[in-house]
Amino acid sequence: MKRWKLLCFTGLLWMGMCACDTAQAAASSVKESDSFLSYVRPDPSPPFRIVRDTGEKKGEYPIFEYTDDPKTEHLFRDSFMAESVRLFFLAQNLVNRPKETQAQTELRQASHPAYLLLSEREGGFPGTGFYLKQNGELLDHTGTPYVDLMKSTAASDYLGSMSQIYPHELGHVMYHLLSPDWDRTESRSVDIHYVSLTTDRRVAFDEGFAEHFENVSLDHEPDESRKAGLESSVRQAQLTTATMVTGYERDYAWPMRLQLYRAAVPFWYQRFEMLKRHDWVMEGTIRFSTTQPTVGSPEQSIKYRNMGVRYDENKPRNVSEALATEGIVSAFFTKLLSSDLKHRYREDTFYSAFLADASRTVDAKAVFTPLQNEYMKIFHVLHKYVNRTDSPLADFVQGYAAEYPDEKETLYRLLGEATGLSTKELEASPAEIWLLNKSHAHSYLAIDEAGSIRMPFYAFDLNAADVSDLMTFPGIREAEAKAIIRYRDNQSFFQGLDEVRKIPDLSAEAIQALLDGAYDPNFARESRAQTEQRLGENGLLQRLLTGSLWMLAKFALAWFGVFLLVYYLLVLRKRFELRRTLRIIVTNAVKMSVLVLFALASVLAGQPLLIFAVLGVLFLVIERFLVLRNRPQGKKKEAFCSSLFFSAVLLYSLS
Repeated sequence: MKRWKLLCFTGLLWMGMCACDTAQAAASSVKESDSFLSYVRPDPSPPFRIVRDTGEKKGEYPIFEYTDDPKTEHLFRDSFMAESVRLFFLAQNLVNRPKETQAQTELRQASHPAYLLLSEREGGFPGTGFYLKQNGELLDHTGTPYVDLMKSTAASDYLGSMSQIYPHELGHVMYHLLSPDWDRTESRSVDIHYVSLTTDRRVAFDEGFAEHFENVSLDHEPDESRKAGLESSVRQAQLTTATMVTGYERDYAWPMRLQLYRAAVPFWYQRFEMLKRHDWVMEGTIRFSTTQPTVGSPEQSIKYRNMGVRYDENKPRNVSEALATEGIVSAFFTKLLSSDLKHRYREDTFYSAFLADASRTVDAKAVFTPLQNEYMKIFHVLHKYVNRTDSPLADFVQGYAAEYPDEKETLYRLLGEATGLSTKELEASPAEIWLLNKSHAHSYLAIDEAGSIRMPFYAFDLNAADVSDLMTFPGIREAEAKAIIRYRDNQSFFQGLDEVRKIPDLSAEAIQALLDGAYDPNFARESRAQTEQRLGENGLLQRLLTGSLWMLAKFALAWFGVFLLVYYLLVLRKRFELRRTLRIIVTNAVKMSVLVLFALASVLAGQPLLIFAVLGVLFLVIERFLVLRNRPQGKKKEAFCSSLFFSAVLLYSLS
């Protein structure tokens, strides 16, 4: 039906769109004559396929089938998604090139189309392995990668829309193809990753490499109107999230606020995360540590730090932190692909490995764009060098410099600009020394302000830790934690856990706590599995929202208690009646609940003070002229005073 309406509409406007149609035809002609696919993927089958999950399985693999989605198909053809699919073919060809023992003329395995699964799952995920139901048969694709995204929406010009997220997820797929050992070591970090959060080096590289595609996709978006929309979305996010960040900081710093901004974190933080992936990465400020004021317990300080609401320009990340921060990796690749290095082509024989027929030669400058040229150099290094050690970023930089020595000087400059690291720091980077605190339950999701989702242990890298991390161990006081950090920084990191015995003025209890905290992979694995089984995938969101609302309710109840005390001293004490008192409590509890919901809605709408002022005035008018119109003047006065009290509390909490 939609296609029929579109066809009729196009017919009615045919005369007015002749010039546009002519331009589109010319663009189509250019695409058809493009020699890229003739060299890279001469297969006439579609370069991308959209599938849906049938809900069936064969063994452990899901069964998919083809589906139509015109909006997504449109994006595949005229957004950066089309370019990301071409990069995917280049990566496949490199991986599938004939082995040295085979004849060079042997044709390689045909490239798979880029499969996109449109599902109901929130977010995006790379996946591998499925069966394809076609014409009553099940085709074996158990080794085929795909991307899983939520079903497309009409809009594609907002920050974090499909035109950016699909290249991000396909970036994971390409990295996993090029470096098959990427997951040889399970992640030891407890925390769910975010752009400015320190996890571990392998997770950070995987996520950071994928994230840089979001910035590249915006910079190289071929549709000018979509690009303008994306840039406008960045500016809007800057305005709205600035209010949220300020409110969040004040929730911690100002006493007795209702914690409205903290309670609303699950709703506004993802937008801030997308903005940081752009602004902090593009500006290079991701290389600084995030702010961490003293806000109570060590766990609260860690949570504040992991939220990453601001960066501290006086505190660059050390090399261990940098290597384990995905935003640092994203910044490096973003810089690399925006540099002039993409205009430096290699000898033509270099590109044979990326062709469908490796025996052919190609005029690289005539066939490949500068962006494709740089990505092929990157893919070559990823495939040959990365994941040889536990520091993939160091592997990449050293491999790139070895493969392209004429680009080394520029590479090192870009590394410093993006990450704040020198090549000497990178080459001398210490090993990760993981500690596991079995006695500390940790809220591993940064946006879980209420701490309602916890892992029964906490793990961190001693060489990337700060004072709050160390203070989670019982027996390690703040002064001792600072002494450990000071010793580490003065000695250029720990080379082994036993070195903690050498730290001056460290108590025997603190030393033993650290030694007993040596990472136990079996304990961590079992605890993770039990926690994940207990929570379940569907239980996380419910726990998160329930915890946030309960945190808000606790502070609201505290203020309601203050109100009742004041009301008793000024009014009820003079003429106390139980029935009247209960009626006043219920009436004002309902009133405060409504105003708190108005305040929370104002925060979610992005303009807290303005929207709450409008809603508050509307509430007072309704209360005065509709609810209390037939009440005595004294009761109207009391109701008005209580409304002002609640409104003042909420305005204080919103400012």
